[in-house]
Amino acid sequence: MKQRVNGIINKGRLKRIYKRLRQVNAYSETFRQLSDEALKAKTTEFRQRLADGASLSSLLPEAYAVIREASQRVLGMYPKDVQVLGAIVLHDGNIAEMQTGEGKTLTATLPLYLNGLTGKGAYLITTNDYLARRDCEEMTPLFEWLGLSIALGFVEDPEYEYMPGEKRAMYEYDIIYTTNGRLGFDYLIDNLADSKEAKFLPPLYFGIIDEADSIVLDSAQTPLVISGAPRVQSNLFGITKTFVETLEEDIHYAVNKKEKAIWLTPEGITRANAYFGIDNIYDTPYFDLIRNINLALRARHMFEANLDYFVYNGEVVLIDRVTGRMLPGTKLQSGLHQAIEAKEGVEISEDRSAMATITFQNFFRQFDVFSGMSATSKLGEKEFFDLYGKVVVQIPTDKPIKRIDYADRVFKDLTAKNNAIIERVCTLHKKQRPVLLITRTAEAAEYFSMQFFDRHIPNNLLIAQNVAKEAQMIAEAGQLGAVTVATSMAGRGTDIKLAEGVEELGGLAVIVSEHMENSRVDRQLRGRAGRQGDPGSSQIYISLEDYVVQRWGKSKLLDKGQLDRIDADTFENSRLFQQQVKHIVARAQRVSEEKGTTTREMNNEYEKSLSAQREIIYAERDRVLDQEQLHGDQLMALAQDVFQRDYDVHRLNQIDHLYAYIYRYISFQYRGDFSGIDLADKQAVVAHLLTLFKKRLAAQYEVIGNDYMFNRFIQKAILKAIDSRWIQQVDDLQQLRSSINNRQNGKRNAIFEYHRVALASFEAMREAVKVHIVHNLCQSVPSFDKEDKLVIHFPN
Repeated sequence: MKQRVNGIINKGRLKRIYKRLRQVNAYSETFRQLSDEALKAKTTEFRQRLADGASLSSLLPEAYAVIREASQRVLGMYPKDVQVLGAIVLHDGNIAEMQTGEGKTLTATLPLYLNGLTGKGAYLITTNDYLARRDCEEMTPLFEWLGLSIALGFVEDPEYEYMPGEKRAMYEYDIIYTTNGRLGFDYLIDNLADSKEAKFLPPLYFGIIDEADSIVLDSAQTPLVISGAPRVQSNLFGITKTFVETLEEDIHYAVNKKEKAIWLTPEGITRANAYFGIDNIYDTPYFDLIRNINLALRARHMFEANLDYFVYNGEVVLIDRVTGRMLPGTKLQSGLHQAIEAKEGVEISEDRSAMATITFQNFFRQFDVFSGMSATSKLGEKEFFDLYGKVVVQIPTDKPIKRIDYADRVFKDLTAKNNAIIERVCTLHKKQRPVLLITRTAEAAEYFSMQFFDRHIPNNLLIAQNVAKEAQMIAEAGQLGAVTVATSMAGRGTDIKLAEGVEELGGLAVIVSEHMENSRVDRQLRGRAGRQGDPGSSQIYISLEDYVVQRWGKSKLLDKGQLDRIDADTFENSRLFQQQVKHIVARAQRVSEEKGTTTREMNNEYEKSLSAQREIIYAERDRVLDQEQLHGDQLMALAQDVFQRDYDVHRLNQIDHLYAYIYRYISFQYRGDFSGIDLADKQAVVAHLLTLFKKRLAAQYEVIGNDYMFNRFIQKAILKAIDSRWIQQVDDLQQLRSSINNRQNGKRNAIFEYHRVALASFEAMREAVKVHIVHNLCQSVPSFDKEDKLVIHFPN
């Protein structure tokens, strides 16, 4: 019923889009008759019409027809009607569901061209450097032929140092191909700039996100974090790791894997006290010890090698559980990353504070308009609408889908299932039919690969480590007799083309070794076969020992004793057992998806406080940078606020406190006295402090020597105060979020408690910023280097 309703709704959406497609098609023959020069001249004409007040939507039919014709002449590819439908959805700022092999790369060129006409920047955002570079290189001749500038938004070399102004120039192109991580980090870096000249990122105008469900739903749980100064490093990682290795489950610690919770039992606490020779590990002096024990427990029992992380070149590199992708440069916070490093016996890295952070959910809201495309968007439509107000339009395929999606094959346990998979692959290989076997983990992929080699079956192993190499290997998976073993997201974004003779054998056979935690991924995997009307098949193998069942399943059948009483023949020949297992697996996957959605909603709730604070801080930074003249009366008013407040806070009615305050915040060279001032008179003390403040500003001006440089000095002093306190605030909120569940008492809920503390700390931070501005203006030491550039030594 739900599917039928969705179909009717989608039909209604498509009806409106087909009307605009007919408008595009009406121009096709006219533009086909134009010479190359006349067709190229359309770009200049469109830009003039935009300058004269025309809207992009009014230009869409002609612009799409122009780039369609240009694509035929330059690339030899003419976007099909279904691709134009997708392109219309993308310009409207919605999500287009387009199946694998339907040409999403070419589809994106149409809205990129249209929005690129504005000169404000149109972005194609994908999941990795390889895909961004590949698509940029492929489409550069088309956009340049039409007179638009195009660039790759980064340099791939991780050691590359950008020259001054290089990034700004990069972002001035009409069309930019980049990745979500690169662009997100550039956004954070840009908002740490200490001058207008150092800023390089223009306002984010229009973006298309490839694999949108992967980036803005699945990856939304992993925030982008720019790390700052190292925290004081604990030396307890090694000893607590050794201690935890001595503990036994259900005796010394208990685990709730569904909630990802782990804790010491009373027996475990007693053992810890004895092991470390103390009375009670929960006493205040042992806070760091119990924290490190908990980190070691989580690292050992909640994080799996080759699933949650991968040890690569002596480093622990995180893996996105849903996509299977490595996340280089991303680290777990609050010491957890270091605990995993201790567990794996690699060098322990510095635990650094967070300077700036943003989730992808909030980052993409910075765009005026963003849209997305994916083969599996429909299943995430509710979240797309709830989070971003976007609808999903399912675009029909150009040719009917011939792929056969077989019912799941059901087995009692892992061993029986794996044996059946190996047998099936061997059978298909004898017929020379290509096989793509997809596993959940790199470990499972390596197991199957070795099994095939032992049976003298050559195979390619793809475990999401080298995206360029895996794209080439996945593209070859349609060759006669090819066997490819891959993790779930290896080679995503690359078409598998069938070699000659494969079609007659039934096309590519996709075998999936278990249901993934999200049915969207299952659909994506099935879609590896049957591209553009090719034949093919897909089948998922399941057992009661699969990860999703073990973690999320509930059934008496999962009781080991009961399962052991059923022999294999009875199990495999009983339709009742088969149906029961399918039901258990389907329910477990549904619970997993609901948990994932809930987690994303929770993350979004937590992010709201930080997001609101970030917007205020970034707007304030921009206001300071945009001011060509920072007036003295504004600074005097700010200083007066600070002195009025600090009179009570620092008890400035006492002579020793007053001297200490002046030496700390205004001038360590102060030699005056207060014989003529009644220290009990608050206004008199504040007036005296203001006089000292004004003298310090005058002295700083004398050193600097001109209005422009003095204004730069004031800007830098204010920004330094904002940044130092904001960095502390970001890090505090990161730490608060890690510990908030332990702060609950009574009926307080975690999110309410988080927002309450976050708001209070933000108000305290704003007051601290004012104090630090006064401190920086008075106590900084300005000078000039050999190139006559202003250098400021800020106080601690």
